[in-house]
Amino acid sequence: MQVFIRVVALTAAAAPSFAQAAPVPEGGVQTTAISGKWIVQLKPEASIASVAAHKLRVREIHARNLARRGETSERIEHEYGFGGFKGYARAFKDAMVEELKGMAEVLSVEPDYEMKLYGFSTQSNIGQAWGLGSILSRTTGATDYTYDSSAGEGTFSYVVDTGVRITHNDANNNGHGTHVAGTIGGKTVSVSKKTTVIAVKVLDGDTRSTSNVLDGFNWAINDIVSKNRTNTAVINMSLGGPASKLWDSAMTASFAQGVLSVVASGNKASDVSLSSPSRSLEAITVRNVQQNNACGFSSNYGLVVDIFAARTRILSAWYTSDTAT
Repeated sequence: MQVFIRVVALTAAAAPSFAQAAPVPEGGVQTTAISGKWIVQLKPEASIASVAAHKLRVREIHARNLARRGETSERIEHEYGFGGFKGYARAFKDAMVEELKGMAEVLSVEPDYEMKLYGFSTQSNIGQAWGLGSILSRTTGATDYTYDSSAGEGTFSYVVDTGVRITHNDANNNGHGTHVAGTIGGKTVSVSKKTTVIAVKVLDGDTRSTSNVLDGFNWAINDIVSKNRTNTAVINMSLGGPASKLWDSAMTASFAQGVLSVVASGNKASDVSLSSPSRSLEAITVRNVQQNNACGFSSNYGLVVDIFAARTRILSAWYTSDTAT
């Protein structure tokens, strides 16, 4: 099977190690926070000068506190800026976090939680292109897919995921991004065969920090806006973490910039309001349906879900070779 995906790859920084403690974030979802790592969101009205002054002040206070303990100061790991969303991620001690929360220009300080890929069932050729057939037919098991031969031409699909095997004839350590990209823009069994896939690599395995995923999201938004692609581009994220006001703000700010995101509802068999970024009202949130047109038993549900789409046993490109499915 051949895909010939056109790809621009963005590789993010190395993954940090995750802590063992699992605090309960907003919404009561059990998850894992990365020890000592935090994401600071600044108020939308903060000027360039006040943001610079804030970072200088924080750096000086942080360095002074570390010097007292004979430790070395750490730098900001990621910086974010699109529309009204401004912030950064770095390591802080708990006492410094409390001091940050009291600063006038700071909107919020959240732990840097891990985010996980939303997986799919083991690949199988059974059913072949039933997912495509389900777009046009209500008949269970339909596989015919009639489409405009120019579908996707001039559009851009940003896949924030594990990256894409760019040498695949039909389209890393993980094939999730390649599979997603093949479903979106593969030459054979995809929905939009002539779209240009932009691979934004934010994960190597199944989990990664929120700060790292948000960094890739930040890059994608700024790339779309700077290249005047808001009318022709979409961001796909088949991943998620606990409910987060930080992600709520990021999704609202990106939507205000004219950028549309399509996100998976998740597969924890829980209300989608407990997960981010899927709970955002500014995203198109997609829930899983199976070949019998029933919702997947593990698929997240709730009022925030916008549409349903095929997920189980979907044929697409895989990462193990240039022709794998």
